Formats: sequence, C-alpha cells, structure tokens
Amino acid sequence: MELKAIRNLRVQNIFILICFIVAAGLNAQQPQLSMFQSRVSDNPVIAGEGITRHLIMGDNLMAQGKFENAILSYDNAVAQNLYFAEAYIKRAIAKYRLGRIAEAQQDYTFAIRINPYVGDMYGYGNNLRKLKVLAFEPYELAGRLSLERRMEYYNERVGPVFGDEGRTDISVRIGSLSALIEQFPASPEYYLQRAVVYLCLEDQKSALDDLNFVLAMEPNNAVGYDLLGLAYLEDGSAELAEHAFKRAIELDSGLAIAFYNLGVIRQQQLRYQEALTLFGRAIELDSGLELAYFNRALVYKAMGNIDAAMHDYGRLLGHEGQAEPEIWLNRGITRKMSGDITGALADIQQAIRLDYEDNAALYKIRGNIYLLLGNYFAAEQDYTRSIELNPRFAEAYYNRGIARILAYNRPDACLDFRESAQLGYDRGEEQIQYLCSY
Repeated sequence: MELKAIRNLRVQNIFILICFIVAAGLNAQQPQLSMFQSRVSDNPVIAGEGITRHLIMGDNLMAQGKFENAILSYDNAVAQNLYFAEAYIKRAIAKYRLGRIAEAQQDYTFAIRINPYVGDMYGYGNNLRKLKVLAFEPYELAGRLSLERRMEYYNERVGPVFGDEGRTDISVRIGSLSALIEQFPASPEYYLQRAVVYLCLEDQKSALDDLNFVLAMEPNNAVGYDLLGLAYLEDGSAELAEHAFKRAIELDSGLAIAFYNLGVIRQQQLRYQEALTLFGRAIELDSGLELAYFNRALVYKAMGNIDAAMHDYGRLLGHEGQAEPEIWLNRGITRKMSGDITGALADIQQAIRLDYEDNAALYKIRGNIYLLLGNYFAAEQDYTRSIELNPRFAEAYYNRGIARILAYNRPDACLDFRESAQLGYDRGEEQIQYLCSY
C-alpha cells in the first residue's frame, strides 16, 4: 500500500511539473503574441510596413508572370493580418489569372465583406472597374462648349457692326452700339447686336431688356425670341427659355440654332431621344452648325452609343475643331468609356495643350487616365497639380488618396481622404473607415 501511494504521489508530482512547464511556456510566448497584436492594432504603421513588403513582393512577381509565387507572398500578407482586404483581393487576382476561379471568388467575397470598395479599386476581373471608385464631379467642363464659342453663331448671324469684331474692344462696341441706338431708336438690329454683346459679357439682365424692346417693335422676330431664350437659359430660367425657343421655331421653321437650343434643354432634362431628334434637325438645316454635332455626341455618349459619338467627334476634329480643347476632352472621355485608355490619354493631353490656361478639371481627368493605366505616380502628380490650381477641389484630394493607396502610401492617402471629407466630399469619410484603420 505504501509503495502504491508513493508511486501515485510521484505521478502527481510529474503531472504538476508538466503542467507548470506548459504554463511557463505559454506565459513565455504571451509577450510575443501581445507584441504582434499591438503591431496590428496599436501601431498600424509598423504592421503596415510588414504587410506592404509582402504585397510589393507579390506585385513584382505578378509583373513577371510568376503567379504561384505571388500567391505565396500574398499568403504571408494574409497571415500577418487576417482582416486586410487588399491582401485578399490581390491574392484573388493572382488566382483569377491562373484560372482558379472558384478560389479567386472565395477571396474576392471575403475581401468585399471587409471593404466593399476594394474589388473596384483594384479592378478585379475588369480594370475599368476602377472608374467606379474614382470621383468625377464636378464635370461641367465636359458638358458644354464655352459661352464665347456658342455666341460665335450669333455674331455671324446678326452681323458685325465694325467689320472685324474680334479686333474691337468690347466696351467700345457697347458704347458705339448705344450711340447708334440713340441715333436710330426705331432700328431693332442695333438692339439685337447689343443684346449679343451683353450675352457675351454674361449680363443677362441688360440683354433681356434689349430683346424685349426688339420684340415689342417686331413681335414676329424669330432670332429675337431665340436670343431671348438663350438669355433666359443662361440666367437659369429653363422653362421661360423653352417657351422662347418654341416660339422662335413657330416663327421660323428653318432656324437651325433654335432647334439646337431646344435640344440643349431636352438634353439637360435627360430626354435624350427628343434631344437627338432636335440636334439632327438642326444639322439638316445647317450642316455647318458644329454646336449641334458636339451636343449630339454628348447625348450619344450618355446613351452608350460610343460609335455614333466617336463619328460626330471625328467630324468635328476633321473640320474646324482642331483647336478646341472641349472636343478633344469629350472624345477622350468617350474613348475611355470604350476601353481605349491609351487613345483617351492622347486626347486628354491634346486638350491640356490647347487650353488657354491650366485647368484643374483637365489635370484631374488625365490623372484618372493614368490611374487606369497603372501609372500611379503620374496620376498623383496630376492630382497634385489640380489641387495647386484649385485648393478646394475635394474630388482631386479624394482621387489622389486612391492613387496613393494603390502606390502603398497609406499615411498620405488618409490625409487626402480626410481633406476631401472636410471639403464636403462624403466618400472621403467612407474611405477613412475602410482604408485607414487595420
């Protein structure tokens, strides 16, 4: 009995010793585990450097076509942080390239659960998906020709007062026309000419006064009603403008510019089929009315009819439009929509060269093209130039943040997202949530 008790005691002591050793071993390992956890949660910069190293190595292997080895690098990134969406999406892309579609889809699904934007940001399955995550506003530049360009038609239609209008100072023109009106107060043509000058100066109120005076003298003056509609349109009164354009068409069914202007209103109302009909009628009446080709191409582009839009832009650039940046810009945007990214870049670069002054929106658009091409450094430079030209350009800050994320410059990217949010761009806050904490 005593021998058995001694043996049991020895077994108990051995068991206690084993438990002590195991506990000591676990306790010795715990600081390492805590240190690793703090690197991910408390010091994301240090953790990010480790993850980034694996991701960059994987990217380099992808560029060499070594997809299996790239997956191993992305595996290491995943192991370092199981909730880092970019590691999963990059591994998904590598598996997709190898044809391991089911595995790729698993990684993709997990990645977008963590960050719903990450699939678009990295162009999973289609590089043009990156467009969905970029900011495009404001896009007014791409939507219309300059007022000066649109007024050229009226300068020709109403007729120059001094022969070469372009060499006459606009204030001198106003003064001379006012003198002629005093001398010939019953002559509507001088009021029409002065109204055109006022519209060029964006003085809609003075233009409206002159045009109403013309229509009081000549109630059936179609050009007067058309100009009245243009003045209302520039003043933001689309309903009054529409009535005036319709009246101009009633008075002169051959007045191409009135059909064009009514088409612009239909375009703004997104009544695209009606807009196409009106622009087409304007072109039938005046095949040289380039304004109508320009806007018809915009409508075709909005409707997804890329071939028709490209045909109209080609017609413009083959005639008088070689020096107009708006045409090159819009053809570039259309090419981008069609997937012709290299052609889009060439057109946007031409628009920048032709523009009479540096334009923040143009640089932002070219930055978008560079980003699609994977040239993130060039994209960042263009966004930076855009911000220099317009320091309150929230969308440029946001897009620069996307470029910096893709180029592994997360700290500066997060500053850009924060700045864009402070300037009123709500998506900046979303990216801070998904991309600036891990």
